[in-house]
Amino acid sequence: MTMRVSLSLLLAAALVLLAPAGRAAPAAKKKVHLGLAINSIDNEYWRQEAEGGRLFAASLPAGSIVTQILTCDGDDAKQLAGLRAFVAEHNRNAILYVDPSSAANTAAIATLCEEFGVYWTSVWHLAKGLSPMDFRYYVMHQSVDGVKQGYDIAARMFKEFKTPGRGRILAIQGLSSNDSAAERYEGLRKALAEYGGVELLDTAACDWNPRLALEATRAWLDKYQDFDGIWSANDDMALAAVEALKTMGLNRKIKVVGVDGTAAALNAVENGDLVCTAVNNGYLQGGYGAAYAYLAWAGKIDPEKLPRRQRAFYIESELVDRDSLAGYRRKFVHNLPVYDYNDLEFPVGRPMRLRSAR
Repeated sequence: MTMRVSLSLLLAAALVLLAPAGRAAPAAKKKVHLGLAINSIDNEYWRQEAEGGRLFAASLPAGSIVTQILTCDGDDAKQLAGLRAFVAEHNRNAILYVDPSSAANTAAIATLCEEFGVYWTSVWHLAKGLSPMDFRYYVMHQSVDGVKQGYDIAARMFKEFKTPGRGRILAIQGLSSNDSAAERYEGLRKALAEYGGVELLDTAACDWNPRLALEATRAWLDKYQDFDGIWSANDDMALAAVEALKTMGLNRKIKVVGVDGTAAALNAVENGDLVCTAVNNGYLQGGYGAAYAYLAWAGKIDPEKLPRRQRAFYIESELVDRDSLAGYRRKFVHNLPVYDYNDLEFPVGRPMRLRSAR
């Protein structure tokens, strides 16, 4: 069984496997409508987010919640219009888990949800100066520490060089306007500052697009005769780089790393084409993002009385290489993750330091 589990199979299995430990989930007096707003269903990680929300839904009494996936294809206006239509239809019986199309869009979404009295949570992107603590219905924001991810995969790659800690590398960046891409690249720069024997030859902004990453790697192979590694801001682009290296028989000789923990990336770690990947746990993010919003809607928590560390935080990211691969698969691939969604402290790895007007 791979991580590309269909939503229908995942939901059916979750009904059997997901009985939250400890306290039972609250029963709703009314049916609530959960909107799972993601970029698209074309990316494995985004599908994991939606599946995580449905895992949470499967933990509730049958018939008490309806889920709907809302996609925007990275378009701010399309996302905002879709959310407005959803909350206008369901009003105060709507809750939202939102992966914003951009950081700028979070301010407009916060205003929309305050207008309709809709509890919501966000992930990854947050407008500068915005804080959930300044809103009644903005329950929680979560992300993954991208700086740490970028640093961790770089440091792990440097150790694989023929002379550990010494070499020449190239870097494939994500969408230049995306904060997670910027954070991961900042992590790479931090690692380069620490490992003085590693030289960054060139970078390419490939916008999370594997085709652009493939073209960039091919161009580098023509331009540079000698380099030791390729750092990539996500797995899809890293695997595209591997494909370019294969045409020259250089895969596994030139070390490649990525971020996301996709099924294809895990297979590449197993066969040696990737050194490692930093895993984003979409199941946990979608599940707990939905849980926070639901518990606020059901009156089980008051967002304004939650500890600040539970209203804005980073979840832990796991580095997976060949040594840790079997354990990771045992936990997340061969079995579905099981969470106690009443334990709101569980996903909190490190609190964010956000300024609040309150």
